[in-house]
Amino acid sequence: MVRNTARLVAQGYNWQECIDFNETLVPVARHKAIKIMFALATHKSIKLFQMDVKSVFLNDFIEENMYVKQPPRFEDHTLPDHVFKLKKALYGLKQTLRAWSDRQSFFLLENGFMRGKVDITLLRREVSKYFIIVQIYVDDVIFGATNESLCNDFSYLMKNEFEMSLMGEL
Repeated sequence: MVRNTARLVAQGYNWQECIDFNETLVPVARHKAIKIMFALATHKSIKLFQMDVKSVFLNDFIEENMYVKQPPRFEDHTLPDHVFKLKKALYGLKQTLRAWSDRQSFFLLENGFMRGKVDITLLRREVSKYFIIVQIYVDDVIFGATNESLCNDFSYLMKNEFEMSLMGEL
């Protein structure tokens, strides 16, 4: 065994809609968008690469005030009714994927990417006569460019903002 890991998970299965959470929808890549990306990459001889987010649910901040009770076997017996206010998202929360999606989309739009018209998870950025295309699928990112330096710049940009690893060529 190399190391032990532990993860605090919220019990999201017993929440009630409109009381504990409102909207949990997350944009998911449509098959048409993925096919368009592959067709474009083949047509333009673009190498596609894949990145993966490490611990995606621990990367995003939540905007709502959220509190969790003390986890079993870790209660403070001197303060049995004490609760914790969350600063970041937690596994099991209904808002987690939405918060992650919003943060990642905002970051890419802020850095000059434009959403696709067919699918909002397909983004594009033009730099002079070259372009880069990016397909987001929850915690995976597929990308490719007509100029390899754009791929390197994108990989560097994402690694600096998020805890990500480059999986290599797709």
